[in-house]
Amino acid sequence: MPDLVLEYHRLKTPIDHPLRSVTREHLEYPTENVTFAYLIAIGKTVTDYLNQSPDDEVQVYTSDIFTDRAIEGWNEDCSGVLAGRWNDVKNMYYEHIDAARSSRDFYIAKVVDGSMTVLGYEAVDLQSGVYYRHKFSISGSTLKGFRTDMTSPKITVTDTTFASGRFGHGGDAGSFTVYSATKLLPPESALPGAVAIMEVEYEGSGTEHDPIRPVLKHELVDILRFDGLPNYLYIEAKKYHMLKSRGFTDEEIMLLLGYVPQHQIDLASITWGAFEFITKQPTVVIMVLGDNPYRRGAIEKQIEFARSRNLRVMKPPRDYKEAVMQYQQLRADYIHWLAGKDNFAYQVLGHEELELFAVADFYFGELVEHRTHYHQIKRVPDWEMWRTIERWFKRLEKVTILTEERDKHLNKLRRVMKLGW
Repeated sequence: MPDLVLEYHRLKTPIDHPLRSVTREHLEYPTENVTFAYLIAIGKTVTDYLNQSPDDEVQVYTSDIFTDRAIEGWNEDCSGVLAGRWNDVKNMYYEHIDAARSSRDFYIAKVVDGSMTVLGYEAVDLQSGVYYRHKFSISGSTLKGFRTDMTSPKITVTDTTFASGRFGHGGDAGSFTVYSATKLLPPESALPGAVAIMEVEYEGSGTEHDPIRPVLKHELVDILRFDGLPNYLYIEAKKYHMLKSRGFTDEEIMLLLGYVPQHQIDLASITWGAFEFITKQPTVVIMVLGDNPYRRGAIEKQIEFARSRNLRVMKPPRDYKEAVMQYQQLRADYIHWLAGKDNFAYQVLGHEELELFAVADFYFGELVEHRTHYHQIKRVPDWEMWRTIERWFKRLEKVTILTEERDKHLNKLRRVMKLGW
């Protein structure tokens, strides 16, 4: 098959017209497996100050807009984020670590018009003041959060709010060391399969301290009353109780330390990721990905909690056919879902081949079918879009299972490439 990028430019350039000059701003350059130090050196980043002051926390993003990418870096607890499809400070996806949360320290969120929604979190308690390596990957409508292990995501989410944007490192960026350790990478494909599918209600006002989030069962236990925890949790709990015994309120502790030390763990906390968290509906569907780190059985507690509220609980499908059937059953009630059956199958089963179907649907939908975020896709550099679609096309050609579905999705990408944008 000919190089699709060259073929596209051949078709788009009349033979009797000279090639138009390309400014430096629109030149191609390496956009995968490169550090932010390199991108800064070639002038391909933009800087934003959170409160419009060079002395404040810095956010550094790619100057170009992308669809599918991963960003990897190091962040100290609460000091920074990895952002994907960033449009402005009020509209983005991001991945964050917050050690003050009880057994839900690592999470993925979105901000829409300034309102924050938690899309998924890992049931884990991390140490305050420690730098953690993590990665945030987006492909099509799938978001993946990696922590420590850069090959297996801890959290997976499906969301269709943003189709493109900048990728970057925000918060405690500002040194050459940070930029050298922050990388722009191709998106990752691996996913863990779901162990349960649940309907849940949600709550929250959308602020940073009260984000929109699922209503889940909590079983909070004082750290000092629980044996066998990491030592740093006991230190944090002792800090908290010492200050409380001296009459400090949580607000005063926050002013004094800059955070409220963790003093509880949640024995009902589970790892989960949402499928299309849309507040136009009274409930949201989440995929349960992992049990409690301290005491097994939290998944069963959450299932029982959901059923007590007359909400649906479904077993994970055994194969693609069952996943499609489950999606169709749910879709009858979740009429605002934009993500399709292949997004659902990919998130619940985790098979890498299904990502290719889901991504093909993403581009076909946004560029040919419903075009909901067409204006966002148009902001991506032309050469980058063709390079991205060509990669997915070549990977899809190699699929040897579900060949009928493979061929349907190859035809979708062919239509995208033929029509262009």
